Amino acid sequence: MRFLFIVPDLVSGARRRVHEEIQRRNVLLNSSLLRRFLTHPMLYTHVVWGGTLNLFRHARVVQKLGAEVAMLSPTGTDTYGKAWGLYDFDYVALKDRRPDDVVIVPDFASDLVDKIDGRVIVYQQVPIHVYNSFDYMSERVTLWTDSPFMLEKCKAAFPGKEIPIVPNVVDNTMFPFVPQAERDAGLILALPRKGPQYIAETRRLYREMGGRYWHFELIDGIPIKALAEQFSRPQAFLASADIEGCALPPQESMAAGVVVIGKNARGANFAMEHGKTAMIGDTPQEAAQALRDTEDEGLRTSISEQAHAWISRYFPENEPTKFWRRNLETYGR
Repeated sequence: MRFLFIVPDLVSGARRRVHEEIQRRNVLLNSSLLRRFLTHPMLYTHVVWGGTLNLFRHARVVQKLGAEVAMLSPTGTDTYGKAWGLYDFDYVALKDRRPDDVVIVPDFASDLVDKIDGRVIVYQQVPIHVYNSFDYMSERVTLWTDSPFMLEKCKAAFPGKEIPIVPNVVDNTMFPFVPQAERDAGLILALPRKGPQYIAETRRLYREMGGRYWHFELIDGIPIKALAEQFSRPQAFLASADIEGCALPPQESMAAGVVVIGKNARGANFAMEHGKTAMIGDTPQEAAQALRDTEDEGLRTSISEQAHAWISRYFPENEPTKFWRRNLETYGR
């Protein structure tokens, strides 16, 4: 028996341009012709999403516990490579899976479930990808989700099905704790592909309030190892997404000792508790005020230490390992 985690093929060059055009014309995503050609149009990506990264990390936990693990993709080849800093796994093509495999399916590909023989786990991580277009009540199908916010979404979509909240996996080796005093004073990072208007308005209002301590750097489109290196520098991270799935960037910030300021993503980021593990500012006005408040060194230090202690439950050796030990007993490796 193997645990197979479905991940998209990472595309580049001409294939990336074709993929971007397919995404732009999203009316084609449900085209039967396109599906015959691509297997599943959402199993090709030019971005390494947080949900995919979380799947890799779960797979690593299972692997360390001695189970047989592989990544399942359309081509069955490692399209991520060492450049993206992801973990070293065997890859299996979708067509080569076996009936005794346990297949972990990401939410966006849940319509493949009825075509997969054997036991299936559908991991619901992102609110916009909660679909019930498969036989979710089947005894061979297990549903997982990742937060109280997502659980409410899933209860509405999958009535009558038990759905546990599964711990995210936060890699504290890749994102080691660096105290506030050892970081670049006043540096705050933001990801501009998430809420660029919110970021710009927060910056403007902060300056209008007389704020001079914080200076922004915007980063995007870099491999996870490079991102982890960047997170060794700032004192704060501006969380700007309206909706998050597993919300890894804020949680990785907490692991690294970076103070998280900004949106709690409509409740999906359950790790954020105002004034204790983060400073919540769901509007630019609130975020700008939070920036003024966190000019205080004592507050920053307190939040960074409390946040690190809270998020440590999701370090691989803690709740994720306990969770997978129970699952290995259930599935009888």
